[in-house]
Amino acid sequence: MAGVGFNGQHHKTRQWQQEQFAPGAPAGISLTERQLWHINKDDHAWRAEYLAEMPSFLARYFGDRYSKLMEAGQNGRRRANTFLRTTLGKNVLPRLREVRKQYATDFQGAGGVHIPFAKDMEKLPGYDRDDVRNLAHRIADFMAECFNDFIRTAFLEDSKSPEELEWRATAAYRHLAELVKQFSITPPYWHSFKAGNNFTARNAESGLLRMMAPEWWRGKLKRSRDLLREHMAIAVGQVQKAASAYVSRSTQGEWVEQKKRNREFFKSCDLENQETGECISLADMVDGSNANPAKRRCELMVRMRGFEDLATEMGMAGEFYTITAPSKYHAVHSKGGFVSQWNAASPQQTQKYLCGVWAKARAAFSRAGIHVFGFRVVEPHHDGTPHWHMLLFMRPSDVAEVRDILCYYARLEDSEELQSAYALKARFHVEPIDEEKGSATGYIAKYISKNIDGYALDGETDEETGENLKDMSKAVSAWASRWRIRQFQQIGGAPVTVWRELRRMRDITLENKSMDAVLAAADVGCWASYTQAQGGALVSRRDLVVRLMYEITECGNEYGEAVQRIQGVYSPLSGQESEILTRLVKWAIVPKLADSAAEAAFPGGIAAPWSSVNNCTGAERRRLKLELQSRGFEGSDDEVSILLRGSGITYRGTGMVRYRSGRLVDVEDTNESECWPGWSPG
Repeated sequence: MAGVGFNGQHHKTRQWQQEQFAPGAPAGISLTERQLWHINKDDHAWRAEYLAEMPSFLARYFGDRYSKLMEAGQNGRRRANTFLRTTLGKNVLPRLREVRKQYATDFQGAGGVHIPFAKDMEKLPGYDRDDVRNLAHRIADFMAECFNDFIRTAFLEDSKSPEELEWRATAAYRHLAELVKQFSITPPYWHSFKAGNNFTARNAESGLLRMMAPEWWRGKLKRSRDLLREHMAIAVGQVQKAASAYVSRSTQGEWVEQKKRNREFFKSCDLENQETGECISLADMVDGSNANPAKRRCELMVRMRGFEDLATEMGMAGEFYTITAPSKYHAVHSKGGFVSQWNAASPQQTQKYLCGVWAKARAAFSRAGIHVFGFRVVEPHHDGTPHWHMLLFMRPSDVAEVRDILCYYARLEDSEELQSAYALKARFHVEPIDEEKGSATGYIAKYISKNIDGYALDGETDEETGENLKDMSKAVSAWASRWRIRQFQQIGGAPVTVWRELRRMRDITLENKSMDAVLAAADVGCWASYTQAQGGALVSRRDLVVRLMYEITECGNEYGEAVQRIQGVYSPLSGQESEILTRLVKWAIVPKLADSAAEAAFPGGIAAPWSSVNNCTGAERRRLKLELQSRGFEGSDDEVSILLRGSGITYRGTGMVRYRSGRLVDVEDTNESECWPGWSPG
């Protein structure tokens, strides 16, 4: 395979360098162990028992601590070995093993297919971007080979029946999906396949294309790598205020680097109008959108203030709640030290628990006829464990019952540990909104700013870490990005997506009066008026005055899947005549003009602009290859090219297939002007 020689030579060069650094060290040990061999080779065999099962980035971390203890005075060796035996052996390694169990791969019994990636998956947490990309290509090639083998061995006879072809696609999907599951990765469409709901042959074909695509594997492997790496860092104590609050240093560094790469890309490209050729700066468009933290913060504050104004007008009461997970979801005590009863939950799993608490509370509200609206903010404790802040408005007569319901479900799990007033308050705390202390928006403004960009928090101290709040905002953003936790969620009210779409329609008056009232409110940026015009703070989705209208593009991506994009707005109360298109311009991302000239002069530059309008060429070729192979053909590039230009492929000397209307069609007459000799069984 391409690159194997270079990688092998690189490995040999690195091994030679390590041997020169620590001559006489056993072959095949890690760089950290070689460094420790150089310091103290007598304890190597005993020491390896503790470091061998750690990934390189963690072994290096503990190896450095071991080295410092070794070099610190006369009893250095004894203290260093005691550190390995107690800190690692009794505390760290058991926690690490519990985390690794959750991500373990099992390549046994995968449909009788040997999967040669066990060692790669063990090393995945220590891989960099290039390593992940290379592994993704190797696995995608392997999956394509498995697909070809399955088609050749499972379907020896040709079939013209559409039902038979659909069954074959589903059978091939099941085979590859079982292989994907061995990597602890959920195959595409797996949940609908298992449930038997709306799973079609089209889904099977698109799923097959994904499971054989390097880019799909790169995304899945990177996600697995990111989660496992950070989860392991939490397990060993690298995520806490005594080390690195909220996220590990490596994760925050990766987040910062990714932001820099994104920014450089934005600066190097323009958006080009596909009809007029007009170009505008991509960076300026990004800065003017909600991708800009300042814009996102301002919008959240506008929405929060609008809800407060509505609540005042409606005579509603407001309360501020804080909900925290039980102690078993926390990895490290607030004052330092491992939590002995930690259940090895990740922040993502703890967030799922908190969502479950809220789901039960909402169901209870519904049964009691209680309606609430407001906002929820999720932020991390110093060890990365999420907790919730909620600002809710309700009828004054419902305040006591809302408190009781939330308190009951928040304290229900592991209630036996709530033996003190401090523990009770830590799990669930309520604070009524007191207008003399400040507005309702003021209660939540600090949390919004802290979790976005730290605006107006200069000099303020973070209660969790004791550090500057503005400095901590980057770590919080990196935490939310790594665990994909939604930091802000609106509860009740009208959808913000419609609000954003309407604000694109400047200086327009609509004939439909109800729609025009919604548009006018959004245009002036009044969230309270917009919500009222949409039906009020407690409006249900089916009663909204204005909703989004979508455009569905069949085969809209490289996997042959339908792609849904916002096209405009409409009023379900007025029917089709109320439809208004808001996305009239088709844009493509292109290199800046100055860069384009340089690309023309030097090879290896950007080959083609990215466009939101997909011509389906890649998906068409992949789907055609898949269908050819399911019929017993080779599915080569030559066969695909012949079919796409309108010619046919013969088989068995008497039949022919052509590609018409997106499907293979059998043609009995072989006296065609151009044909391609195909296959013949036997």
